[in-house]
Amino acid sequence: MPTLQYNPETRLTSAPPRSTGWLLGSMGVAIPVILFLAVWSYYAVNVPKWDDHALRAFLYYFDQETTVSGKLYQLFRQHNEHRIVFDRFVALLDFQVFGKLNFRHLMAIGNLSLVGLLVVFIGVLRRESRSILYAIPVALLIFNLSHWENMFWGMAALQNFSVVLWVVLAFYGITYGNRWGWAITSAILATLTSGNGLLVWPIGLILLLLRTSDPATFKSRNYTKKRAFLPVAIWIFSALLVLGLYFADYEKPEGNPPLRGSAVDLIKGWLAFIGAAAEALPVKSALNASILLGALMVMSIVGIMGWQLLTHRLAISRTIRGLFSSRPAISGAGIPASALFFWGSALFVLGTAAVVAWTRTGFGLDLIITSRYKIYSLTLLALLYVYIAVAINQRAESWVVLSGLVGSFLFNWFAYLTFLDDSIWFRHWQTTNQFNWTYTTNRPVRALDPVTLHYSDPAPAFYDSVLKTLFDSAQSPVIPLTITKAPYGYAVQTSTTEATGLPSDQTFGRDAGSYLLIRSPNRSYLFPAWQNQRSLLKARFLPGNLFSPGFKADVWQSALEAGTYQLFVVTISTGNQCKVYPTNQLITSAGQPKDIKKNW
Repeated sequence: MPTLQYNPETRLTSAPPRSTGWLLGSMGVAIPVILFLAVWSYYAVNVPKWDDHALRAFLYYFDQETTVSGKLYQLFRQHNEHRIVFDRFVALLDFQVFGKLNFRHLMAIGNLSLVGLLVVFIGVLRRESRSILYAIPVALLIFNLSHWENMFWGMAALQNFSVVLWVVLAFYGITYGNRWGWAITSAILATLTSGNGLLVWPIGLILLLLRTSDPATFKSRNYTKKRAFLPVAIWIFSALLVLGLYFADYEKPEGNPPLRGSAVDLIKGWLAFIGAAAEALPVKSALNASILLGALMVMSIVGIMGWQLLTHRLAISRTIRGLFSSRPAISGAGIPASALFFWGSALFVLGTAAVVAWTRTGFGLDLIITSRYKIYSLTLLALLYVYIAVAINQRAESWVVLSGLVGSFLFNWFAYLTFLDDSIWFRHWQTTNQFNWTYTTNRPVRALDPVTLHYSDPAPAFYDSVLKTLFDSAQSPVIPLTITKAPYGYAVQTSTTEATGLPSDQTFGRDAGSYLLIRSPNRSYLFPAWQNQRSLLKARFLPGNLFSPGFKADVWQSALEAGTYQLFVVTISTGNQCKVYPTNQLITSAGQPKDIKKNW
């Protein structure tokens, strides 16, 4: 592998002048970020999802405490298997500053963690004398609609995005610049953001030991042995302290699957998690493609690490001897910072994949490639690209940049096309959920309790101005539906409604489309629907050609009170014109099951 030689001084042979290259690179990096934030701003809605309600409940319990110790307990108390101190602190700060908890603010802060992650990768490239042009593929890989669930979900954005930033930032502080205090602070934040942040301590300790025993450390900083190992001692002390606090009064949460699956399932889950980015590609089986991509990524990582161990074997040998020698050698090249950064970041993603496969495979392999986990697969793809861009020799640089740009652009475009319908559906899911817990009778009268209203305001929604229509009699003609019984409730579909296409920028255009209205003598429910969609090939890879007539919808029995319900189709056209059509179809529900016991 003659092209994989570490040489931080190499540059693009045909690079444009520095000022021009910097301007083009900055624009290339900024465009994916701006597009991502623009799409987020268009579809994001201030409505809580699942664990978001726990943040609102935290504010209530926090206010009920009268002592400092009680308030600290509410801040640090366990949430599932995590300690979500960072999420709670941001929610508390948002409430104190704005007087109401705004879930869009939580999403925005969480999404900005991706900007921080991009800055770290740019820092690595710059420290290795690479132009900012090299960072464009990183921006395209990280900023796209693969994250549709996290980016529009307040708590998930704060937790799932931020923990990756804190861990990678900690490793950057260790491997580049010897910023021990910075690294320890980031490691603490990672632990107090998500459970998998605990992996930062053992991995970071290995990196610290290798870094502090590196002859280059003593040569550049004139360290003594005692002074060099002071950061290691502080790291170990911080780890013991944080881990002790984390596991104090820790209880295993209920609700995990009783069976973890076979060894083959666990391996498939591990590989699928690593290669989950493949779901964005135009393939028949997203799960199989994810497993295949995960296997290729694992082989690439193993190959790179093996090559690094072989290439830098003398430096590694000197460094290991330095761990046990009272007088470390101060001659010879050390382990490159790029190699240590790659080892640490890759091990974190692989370790997280193993934890998720172990704890989530029992729920089904499809859950492993869900959007909320995509950040790890995409981070690993970006890491592999950055390492190759740093390690490649001068003759192949142009090919690396060109292939990185083409490949990441295609992936980014596919991701926006593949997950656009999910993003639209998720917004509709949030607004219809708000309707269902706000209007609990068959009258257009709000039923929100004063405690909820004290901490957050209902988001403006398309149905605010058409409530009378929703609760009145339906209009003709009848829309035929095909209803299929499913384990979760009912699968509903039709091909007769018109294709809405892409929402326009007119009032409530982003909420245009079809919905299911389910009505009993006691109350009404709204459910969102997915527009029927053509394949990317048939759509000629253009977003305007994606949608076709008809829709599909899921009706979850767990969301309905016991009873018999009539089904209606609600259409919202651009400009918020609302029509309700009968279907002459009935469904029944046995009622909502008992909630799984939670620790929040």
